Amino acid sequence: MGIFGGFGKKRIKEDAVDDNYIETILAHSENEPLGISNQNVIYAGYNELGGYYYFQTYIIGTLKMKIKTGAKLLIEGQNYTLDLKSDMDEIESDQIDDFIKGYVTRIDFEIEKEAVENIKRSTIKQLVLTYKKEKIVFTKYVSDEEE
Repeated sequence: MGIFGGFGKKRIKEDAVDDNYIETILAHSENEPLGISNQNVIYAGYNELGGYYYFQTYIIGTLKMKIKTGAKLLIEGQNYTLDLKSDMDEIESDQIDDFIKGYVTRIDFEIEKEAVENIKRSTIKQLVLTYKKEKIVFTKYVSDEEE
């Protein structure tokens, strides 16, 4: 990842996929990720709290954010598209140095119960995380067993 300063603004640049970096993240996880981008891995799950449903994501990699404007997640699947908004506007990444130099970012998105029931890992094509003027595209992760 390259972080370029310019007039006080940070930009994330995702170059070619760094297979070793991604493989290191995958090797240290017990769970299967939902998607991968060039420098980040996204894990996801659902949770229900007081009748509200959340699509909970953890992004591990080079993504470093500290924002107060929230984020959006576009889930593109076979025969459906979901546009989810983060449940909180303030989002901040936490630094990790255990097995990689990088960050973990937790973002919960509001989701309708019906949408939860329609999303299936097998039908997801890609996920697009948008915040500020940045966009990260995650392609569906396919394990060696699924290939």
